[in-house]
Amino acid sequence: MGLKAPAHAAALITKGILRIMGRGATTLPGKVAIKMCPDIINKCARGKKIITITGTNGKTTTTHMITSMLRSLGYEVVTNVSGANLASGIATTFLCEKPSRGADPEKTVYVLETDEAAFARIAKDLQPKVCVVTNLFRDQLDRYGELTHTRDLIAKGIDATSAKIVLNADDSLVASMGKTRAERSSYFGISLKTMLENNQLHPNNTILEASSDAAFCPECKVRYNYNARSFGHLGDYKCPSCGFSTPAKRFELSSDASGNPSDIGFPFDINDTKNDMSCELNLKIAGSHNLYNTCAAVSAVTTFLENDREEEAEIFENVCKAQENVEAAFGRMEKIAVGNKYICILLVKNPVGLDRSLSFVAQSSDADSLMLVLNSNTADGKDVSWIWDVDFESKVDDLPQNIYVSGERYGDMMLRVAYSGRTVDGYGTLEYATTLLKGALADCPDGKCIYILPNYTAMLDLRGRLVKELKLKDFWKD
Repeated sequence: MGLKAPAHAAALITKGILRIMGRGATTLPGKVAIKMCPDIINKCARGKKIITITGTNGKTTTTHMITSMLRSLGYEVVTNVSGANLASGIATTFLCEKPSRGADPEKTVYVLETDEAAFARIAKDLQPKVCVVTNLFRDQLDRYGELTHTRDLIAKGIDATSAKIVLNADDSLVASMGKTRAERSSYFGISLKTMLENNQLHPNNTILEASSDAAFCPECKVRYNYNARSFGHLGDYKCPSCGFSTPAKRFELSSDASGNPSDIGFPFDINDTKNDMSCELNLKIAGSHNLYNTCAAVSAVTTFLENDREEEAEIFENVCKAQENVEAAFGRMEKIAVGNKYICILLVKNPVGLDRSLSFVAQSSDADSLMLVLNSNTADGKDVSWIWDVDFESKVDDLPQNIYVSGERYGDMMLRVAYSGRTVDGYGTLEYATTLLKGALADCPDGKCIYILPNYTAMLDLRGRLVKELKLKDFWKD
């Protein structure tokens, strides 16, 4: 089974060497430890209070929000800050990111972003108190397969635990996991009234067409009927065959559809229907998709605190107050000042993610230029044909005047932009990306922003280059 102490020592030594080399040390220490002690995660997790966050999009942002809110509420939190969410990253977090000296174990929480497939393998070892599932979108089909397979992986992990489950009611695949686990499931989502108002503002004044990701009931193979939708396949749905429909939401978000969630401070309400309470909040991280992430985080922290303490009266209100301290996570709507100008990094890794980010940029009043950075490494998915599933055409006229493309697959992205009716103003491999960015910054007016949309390995590579060339701070440095 291996020995924990030698594995722990090896992980710390590996981390020290990597930090001397100027690297983040987010996964290799854990890989070394797992090799020496295969059950190291189980040994490290015993007796700890753990919240896991899994799903396709929003894991890192939701994890960051939960972490920030718990810290505001007086908890010591340990988390995988970089989003390293495989078993190696989880092991590294346990072994190398210890609580501060003297921290109260009863007030110490491990908030862990967890890859969907990895969750199936390590959930039994983690035994989380609360498990959050954000959404399920088509992503890396060469690795995950179809979405029903991803759902089944997460369900397998859930069934290996006794965790309270916090599920996105508006995602039919996610919500379906609560059907046979009702006694420990609660749901969050956007109110039907808000979705209907958003649909009425749609150019055709119709219900938006459901994406192909989960348009059909997985049991009946019959297309869902929708009363309204938010984006992708998220919405208010019902199967005309078996009757499965959007479950009642304990945590329900409402907003004024005439506003612009691309603006920081966008107002909205979250209702706790169980306790008949409502809180008025302001969106701390811009983007309509972050309404879901915020609702997920509030739901998770409330559920955790209710599980951790007996009294419920003020928990929801205190959690909502803690949300006011949230800031953007590494690489997710991360806005960085460069002199009097800004760059903003929005990670995109699948059709819905890129579609949401393009919509955000198109609505942003400070957008001066756009850079799309596309790689096709194993962590990204080798197949980049998904960029053709993104609706560039309806947004292209509202995107910034200057568009740049970079990354290993810059040619594919150039072609996609060209088919949308636009030409690019600069292009090249990642080695040329910082040159493109410096040129864009030179032309950018003060107060304006260059929006960068990279996929995963492109984000890590590009941000590493920006650390060196623009003297930015590494994500792992305080």
